[in-house]
Amino acid sequence: MVYDTLIINGKEYGPKALLEKARKSIMDPARPEWYRNFYEFVADWLENEEITVTTSGTTGKPRELTFSKDALIESAQRTLAFFALKPQDPVLLCLSTQYIAGKMMVARAFAGRLNLLIAEPSSDPWQAWTEQVKFVPVVPMQLRRLLEKPEKHHLFSIVLVGGAPMDNTLERKVQRFKPVVYQSFGMTETLTHVAVRWVNGENPAQTYRAMEGVNLKTDKQSRLIISADYLPGPVATNDVVTLEDEKRFRWHGRYDSVINSGGVKVFPEDVESKISGMIYRRFFIAGIPHQELGQQVILVIEGKPMEESCLEALHNRIRMKVAQHHAPKKILFCEKFPETSSGKIRRKEVVERMAP
Repeated sequence: MVYDTLIINGKEYGPKALLEKARKSIMDPARPEWYRNFYEFVADWLENEEITVTTSGTTGKPRELTFSKDALIESAQRTLAFFALKPQDPVLLCLSTQYIAGKMMVARAFAGRLNLLIAEPSSDPWQAWTEQVKFVPVVPMQLRRLLEKPEKHHLFSIVLVGGAPMDNTLERKVQRFKPVVYQSFGMTETLTHVAVRWVNGENPAQTYRAMEGVNLKTDKQSRLIISADYLPGPVATNDVVTLEDEKRFRWHGRYDSVINSGGVKVFPEDVESKISGMIYRRFFIAGIPHQELGQQVILVIEGKPMEESCLEALHNRIRMKVAQHHAPKKILFCEKFPETSSGKIRRKEVVERMAP
């Protein structure tokens, strides 16, 4: 089947009219860069059978990967089925089409004849937004800005968060958020999400559920290996998980973020989840060099330092909840966490400042 018809902001374009609009938009210097980038991808889709994508560079140097359009369609159809998206459903693209998340939203609109609404991929695309949206993928920073605008919440039905895991503070805030929120698990190499976790509502999940046609297994270090019939081969990740069954897994963290403290392996994300209800600011667990232990577990909290009595009370509460060798030995403060463009805390940068 040929997927060359696209509905943009309520108007349907056939292949000829769409390519003509794309070419005009690309050449229009009055249009903003994000708008031209969008139509560059639309033209690329119409004129080529393969799509080149660039990895984000989060875990290494950015590199280019090439996938067939059929692979993007197969991935898109799984998303359409999982979220029950139907033709003409309004969906919002507020992510850059320079990267896979934005490209896949366009592919989903082609595959499902969705009404693709487009907005500038900024940290706050909500200010002037007034239209109803059934489905919107966002990064944590965008979700944070949306939460600050309760008058806009009724406009959205399903919010899919990707690009980075939500921190514990953000996850707590979405519990009373009206739209259904999912955390995605995926990467450029898997054409965005291959699994999702329901975050809010009456029965939020602690495990990720794989999409249809996605197979999971782990290596000897419990790192997840992903296979899907639309991918060229298995994708070995650096994510440490526990498989609940062939379709569900519990995520513990990145293998390369494990803290080795006196021979005990500590996963920062596991400790963070155990203490998330104790701290109402942003925070994270990390390791810093230690002469005897190799690494010492620390807790870094955003904002001004607490009073000594509050600090001692927090230490005591953590000790009651977290095993001795996993509990942070120091609590440090950073007035403002630096962030990536997707809203992820630059942990390494913060820790380097804290390290002795």
